[in-house]
Amino acid sequence: MMKKAIVSIISCAMILTIMSGCGNSDTGDNNSNNTEQTQDESNNVKNVELQSVVDAVKEAYGENYIPSMSIDSTTLSEVYNINMENVEEAIAEGPMISAHVDLFIAIKAKEGKGADVEKDLNAYRDTVLENTLNYPMNVAKTQACQVVRHGDYVFFVMLGAFDETSSTEEEQAKFAKEQNQIGIDAINSCFE
Repeated sequence: MMKKAIVSIISCAMILTIMSGCGNSDTGDNNSNNTEQTQDESNNVKNVELQSVVDAVKEAYGENYIPSMSIDSTTLSEVYNINMENVEEAIAEGPMISAHVDLFIAIKAKEGKGADVEKDLNAYRDTVLENTLNYPMNVAKTQACQVVRHGDYVFFVMLGAFDETSSTEEEQAKFAKEQNQIGIDAINSCFE
C-alpha cells in the first residue's frame, strides 16, 4: 500500500507557493501537544489561513522539510481514506523520493466536521504504525507521527531531520519525537 501511495504522490503536481507566516490575531484557545486532544467547540479556535500554517511549519524545519510533492484531493481520498465531503481546504505534501516517509497533511474541515477528519487521519496514522516495518530505517519517524486538531483544522505530521548520530532505538525514538514536535509547535503557535 505504501508503494501505491508513493507512486500516487510522485504523480501529483509540484510544490505549493509559499506565503507569509501565521496571522497575528490574539484570540485563541489553550491547546496542549497531546495528539489525542480535540477541540470540540470550533468557534473558540482562531480562524487562520491554512497556507500560513503550512508556511510556518516549513519555516520551522527549514532545509529539513523534506516533502516536495503536493498530494491532490483524489489521492487524499483514495490512498489516505479521507472523506473529502468533510473538507473545505486541504494542503498535503509527501516526499519525491520513496526512501523518505515524511508527510504533512493540513486540512480545514467544513464547519463542525473537524472530528470526522481527525478520525480519518488517526485511522491513517494507525495504518502507518501497523506498517512501520516496511521502512526499517524510518521506524522511529513513523512511530513519532501525530495528528493534531484545533477545532475544524486538522493536521497529520510525520516530519523532521534524518537521525545520523543516534545508536540506540531509544535515542532514535527520542530524536524523531523531538523533530516531529517542531512541526506540532509551529502549528500550535498559529492558533495562539
